[in-house]
Amino acid sequence: MSTQLTVPGRRGDTLGAIAVPARMRATMLRRSLREHPGPTVAGLVGLLAAAWLIRYALRGDQHTLGLLAGAWVLGWIVLPLLLGGGRGRVRPAHLRLEPIGGVPAAIGLLAASAIGIGPAVSLVALAALPVHAARYGTVAVLVTAGGAVLLWLLGLIGSAIALEVVGHAGGPAGALLTGIFTGTAMGVAGSLWAVFPWVSVLLVAAPEEVVRAMAYVPSAWPVSAASGPTGQGVRLMATLVSIVALCAAAYIMLVRRVIAAGAPFRPRRTTAASPAVAEREWLGWVPAATRAVVGRELRAWMRHPLRLQYLAFAVVYGALLAGLPLLSDVDLLLPWAGPLAVLGAAAMSAGLVGLDGTALWLPLTTPGGERAEVRGRALAWLVLVTPIGVLLTVAGILLAPDIDPLAALSTLPALLGAGASVPVWVSLLRVRPVADPRHPTAADNPTDIVSVLVATAAGLLTAAPVLALMIWGPREAAPLLPLVGLLGGAAAWWGGVWLADERLARRGTTVLASAGQRSRPPETVLPLTWDAQWYRENKSTAWALGLLTVGWIPVIPQGLMPLVFGIDSGWIVAGHLSGSAHTAVGLAMVGLGVAMLLAGLVLWDRRPQPGGSAQPAPPG
Repeated sequence: MSTQLTVPGRRGDTLGAIAVPARMRATMLRRSLREHPGPTVAGLVGLLAAAWLIRYALRGDQHTLGLLAGAWVLGWIVLPLLLGGGRGRVRPAHLRLEPIGGVPAAIGLLAASAIGIGPAVSLVALAALPVHAARYGTVAVLVTAGGAVLLWLLGLIGSAIALEVVGHAGGPAGALLTGIFTGTAMGVAGSLWAVFPWVSVLLVAAPEEVVRAMAYVPSAWPVSAASGPTGQGVRLMATLVSIVALCAAAYIMLVRRVIAAGAPFRPRRTTAASPAVAEREWLGWVPAATRAVVGRELRAWMRHPLRLQYLAFAVVYGALLAGLPLLSDVDLLLPWAGPLAVLGAAAMSAGLVGLDGTALWLPLTTPGGERAEVRGRALAWLVLVTPIGVLLTVAGILLAPDIDPLAALSTLPALLGAGASVPVWVSLLRVRPVADPRHPTAADNPTDIVSVLVATAAGLLTAAPVLALMIWGPREAAPLLPLVGLLGGAAAWWGGVWLADERLARRGTTVLASAGQRSRPPETVLPLTWDAQWYRENKSTAWALGLLTVGWIPVIPQGLMPLVFGIDSGWIVAGHLSGSAHTAVGLAMVGLGVAMLLAGLVLWDRRPQPGGSAQPAPPG
């Protein structure tokens, strides 16, 4: 390549330099298609989607078509960030050692980016715009065809900028986008009952609010320019050309920066002194060791890619579960946006110890380090998530002033207390190490479904007294809901902290070995037949198995079935009672079952190890 870029002063050499990245990209694409069928399959699926869009353009609504075209271009820009689209791409850094200017390099890189299945399929999809404009005449087709090309260039340049900037901004930026995308997908999937009717209406004719909003969306401008007055069309197309020109100028500056300095931005300088001073000011009541863990955890939440991804997912997922029902004019869940986000954040925090690797040896070798580690992690989560939960709850209350927010406000402290401490215990109880804690990737997943369910169930059980009092309690008890929520959150906090303390103090070496991917100690072997000798020697294990097996009976059949579903069969104790006694017995059964399950988990944690006995309790 260098022999073709040695004399950039002549026009032919400049054109040759521009063509080199395109030839490189064509070679890489050809080899990639021979080795992997995935891009071909994705291209076929994209062509089917493009064919549907063109078919819709024949008789569909103009504004809905503009919205779909904009979603296509936005997906072209964002999806490569999530799916590893930067692989096999010619980057500006590849031209650093060649004598080529910023403008020819940018043109060559954009030409290389245009070679691929994605750009080709996107060009076919955007052909839906001139197909729709055919009803307005030949001039309208030419105008919208030019607008479609401009939108294609906008997607091409925007994708190149996003891949370069986000790719070099480090893992956190890409992880944040991944969390937002997955949270959006899950939020839409969880609200299909509200989204489908709105989409059906949208495909027939865009509502008035969508029509007004599309006046400011560039993807709707080509068709609006063709169907509207001439002066309006000229202004819209000129604005679209200006946007594309600004993006092209930004990409040229970015390429020049990378060629000159090797990175689009200067490395971020870290200053640890200022945050430490701030922590001493607002956490002065916290012991120094715990305060140090809080500072470390807060920095980790802001910098670790997977933590950012999990937090973004929880916030977006909770907000959409509460907000998307508005599409069907249902605002009942809006005040619950904060509690839903807090519950999601707790569930996604149920495996964070696995991300730390062998760094867990620090609290194990420090006097009182286990206690500081547990409380520091819980307090940092509380400091981080509480403002998010409060802001989302207040926003939901402001958007739905006719909905009584007392239940949501009372549930929030209960969920915060459980979400801060119980996931720490679950994370220590079920450690799933990652391949390389120093270089985390999106493929690392330290959580599993059991951990997520346990953390979620803890939050729901903590909030159950508030919900039960709201549903079955007398109206005079409504002022007690905030107090019940606070007491439940405090109880869950101390219970989770105590369980985590017990786990880390008694089984710290086991947790460290699991987090460091060392060979785990052999698991307790359970007899498949009756063995009296085994049961005499392993009484705590036997009791744990019995409690974990029987504890679900008071929770589900004796508690939740009569309270929630109104099922009162003959063997259900609460079914033989009525009124407040029915509710009280059902709640007592749920509490009894939860206590049995927790006792079983504690005993299981204290079971004797194979070839030895249970670890003694720490002194003091």
